[in-house]
Amino acid sequence: MDRISNLSDDLLLKIVSSLPTKDVVVTMLLSKRWKFLWMMVPKLRFDDEFELEPSYYGRFLKYVDKSMVLNRAQVLETVKFNVGPCCSSEDIATWIRIGMVRNMRELEISHCEGYFREHRSIKLPKSLYTYEKLEVLKLASTVVLNVPIDVCFPSLKSLHLVCVEYKTKKSHRRLLSGCPVLEELVLDKSYNSFHVRSFYVEIPTLQRLSILDTSGELYGDFTFVVNAPALKYFNFVDFYGDLCLRDNMPEVVDVNIKVIYRNPKKLLGPLKSVKRLSLCLSPSTTLHNHMEFYQLVHLELCGDALMWWDLLTWMLQSSPKLQVLKIYECKCEEHDYLDDPIEEHWEEPNSVPQCLLFHLNIFEWKYYNAGDEEKKVVAYILKNARQLKTATFSAASYLYPKEERSRELNELVYMARASSSCQLLLD
Repeated sequence: MDRISNLSDDLLLKIVSSLPTKDVVVTMLLSKRWKFLWMMVPKLRFDDEFELEPSYYGRFLKYVDKSMVLNRAQVLETVKFNVGPCCSSEDIATWIRIGMVRNMRELEISHCEGYFREHRSIKLPKSLYTYEKLEVLKLASTVVLNVPIDVCFPSLKSLHLVCVEYKTKKSHRRLLSGCPVLEELVLDKSYNSFHVRSFYVEIPTLQRLSILDTSGELYGDFTFVVNAPALKYFNFVDFYGDLCLRDNMPEVVDVNIKVIYRNPKKLLGPLKSVKRLSLCLSPSTTLHNHMEFYQLVHLELCGDALMWWDLLTWMLQSSPKLQVLKIYECKCEEHDYLDDPIEEHWEEPNSVPQCLLFHLNIFEWKYYNAGDEEKKVVAYILKNARQLKTATFSAASYLYPKEERSRELNELVYMARASSSCQLLLD
């Protein structure tokens, strides 16, 4: 303990800031030097552990009030609340106002109302919507957004909205329009968003966007409209939602998309400059004329999706500079809703794609099933990928006994390879 106490105050504060606030307060008992150090911690984390007993929550309430009032940090870098059904809007409002007085920079609220109580959502104080110093806002689970007309977050760069309630249909657009420098946005389509059937993301400064479906339910006729020309990272995981990309995204680098029954040309058209692309996608139309992803070097395709092999052929033809190709199975429950795939024969491209002739150097297939059509795909790639350095295959262990898996994988050793330096790795 003496060795730790000899550290500078700045270093000690950095260490204890990673602890829950209740543990930080306990450090005051260690020595005289620690008695007041906890009051200078710039990061506060409060968790009522989903307490249902009012008397216990009363003690928690007093503890939070005291901790925030006595804190003497010049700037509260982070304030996080993980609260249950006993917590009220008035409690949250009080703590937020204290945080605003203490120059709070990041606010995170996760509220769980419980299953055995009346619906009790958290409402944010109106003053928060015009707080100029907030840089990060993360809201989750039954937090109501009743956004005023004069909303303005001039410093907000990161916004997370997961399982929140939108008071009106205009709430989300009004909120986003009040964030002029926003760079990161995480949102979802959840059971609490029933007022909103179309979600518009039109933010010229946005660089990172994640759109999720955390509800696990089937909700149709839900559309996300995105216009974010500065976007660099895009993650869209909503199997039953619709996605409309309004304009080209010339800065985009990394994209992950999981949807069912979509036209890849229409969906991916604005993403032609992408460098890393992960797709779990069942084409809704026959793919003919290819596009050109002139910067794509890394491609991952889900082998669970219907007609994925047609998408593979189309992407190989459309990606002349592709260097890495990975096929995987995402094991998503959503695929269980699909009809059994029709037996189809994989057709080779009319001409060998440029990426196979000049650029592909890594090929990986996880959960390889060794079906007849899959063998054709593997044989074609190995036969034509002249620059291939490694080809890695792992068998689908849940389908075959170990001996049969080994036999199927060993068949790959005898397939012709265009690259004499290609190393075959079998798992």
